[in-house]
Amino acid sequence: MTVSSAVGAAAEDFPAYWRKTMTNDPTTNYYLAQALKPLPNKDAETIRVLRLSLIAGNLCLGATINTRTGETFLQQAGYHRLRGKAWDEAAFLANDWFKYFNYRSLAHLCAGIDYMFGPEGKLAPNLVKPGKGEPKGSYDPLDSYYMRLPPLRKPNG
Repeated sequence: MTVSSAVGAAAEDFPAYWRKTMTNDPTTNYYLAQALKPLPNKDAETIRVLRLSLIAGNLCLGATINTRTGETFLQQAGYHRLRGKAWDEAAFLANDWFKYFNYRSLAHLCAGIDYMFGPEGKLAPNLVKPGKGEPKGSYDPLDSYYMRLPPLRKPNG
């Protein structure tokens, strides 16, 4: 999974008011708190964790995905059995939050990687190595558009 509009240059300085909330604590990081809210459907939760891990591992500076841990997570969560209507419903619920995803969301999620995916991660422990806690791409205050994230491929057609 890649997003071309957000990768490339080293991260530049963010607005000071962002830095105050770019923490590894959901009580101060609104975007992290929203990412941790439980979804009403277990399969949707699995898809959201997958998407968050792909975003963190691919778009955050120095972060990497532990593919072995990821595959184990997907097997235990039953991801590969999702098909048809079950997939459609779960993907709709999971992807709803990402339709307004922008650079600010990304910056805050990068700051909270360890809380979500670190050794004691709340979503999937050891799934993503945190890195520097900042996005790979540079901040452009004139470009506040939403980021297009590629859709996830259905696991079995």
